[in-house]
Amino acid sequence: IGEIELLFPSLYERLQRARWDFNSIDYTKIDKSKVDEQLIHEIKHVTLTEIGSIPATSMFMRDFSHDIDFQRFVSVWAFEEGKHSLVLEKWLNALGVDIAEEEMAKINITFETAPWIETLTMHFLGEQRLGLWYGAFAGIAPGAKENPIGEPVLRQILELMAQDEWRHAGCYFAFLKEAVEANPASLENIGKMTLWMLRGQYRHPTNITQPSVMDQSPDPGYFAPMIDRHVTPEAVKVMEGRVLKCYSIMAKEPVETQRDLARYLRKKFGAKSEEQLATLTLN
Repeated sequence: IGEIELLFPSLYERLQRARWDFNSIDYTKIDKSKVDEQLIHEIKHVTLTEIGSIPATSMFMRDFSHDIDFQRFVSVWAFEEGKHSLVLEKWLNALGVDIAEEEMAKINITFETAPWIETLTMHFLGEQRLGLWYGAFAGIAPGAKENPIGEPVLRQILELMAQDEWRHAGCYFAFLKEAVEANPASLENIGKMTLWMLRGQYRHPTNITQPSVMDQSPDPGYFAPMIDRHVTPEAVKVMEGRVLKCYSIMAKEPVETQRDLARYLRKKFGAKSEEQLATLTLN
């Protein structure tokens, strides 16, 4: 470790400077005329999905025990993710809606051990995707539709959450870059996981494992219609461009499309690398 500059100190300062005040949200300003049963149903499930950071934190602490620098970052990441579920829960509470403790406890599953570089990549993509989704719900994501969620307090919350997720993605990217600098061959598995994630528009760490966080919620399929209603193909392209720009930085050559990435994997690591994508699964 002595020869490697630790990332956590600078990442902590970056996150600390951008941290928002929990008391900046005024729930008395909720516009109930902009709230219906469908929105309450969806936000309840978003809240439960955010509670998935609890089992994810346990997994990170178990599977990244070799990397104290990353574990220190995860302690801050878990704090910020915990704020997300809490502010959403308070929004629901202000509308007379409670989430039962049993529903929350059901989310706290145990993930199987998985290769850490793939896990790190999956969560980098997951944060980018959540930033896209929350930003689209709030109407701030590039290419977002003109009909974001209408309730202003919820829109404020979702905008804050989107910005957090984008910052978290930047932190995960810093650890990915460090991994590539230490072992350039890790670009193969990072590339395979990146391509696999991008090829499924709804893929996120909360819904692709077995068991998954999403499967523990009352309505596991809630998110796809919500995403389709707010997220445009243009917004997805912007997110994909950000991801591939990050891969380009690590690969030190331009990778602008999914096809470019598949081509790079074949050229750099052989045809088998691309073929393995068809059978890639997570346990």
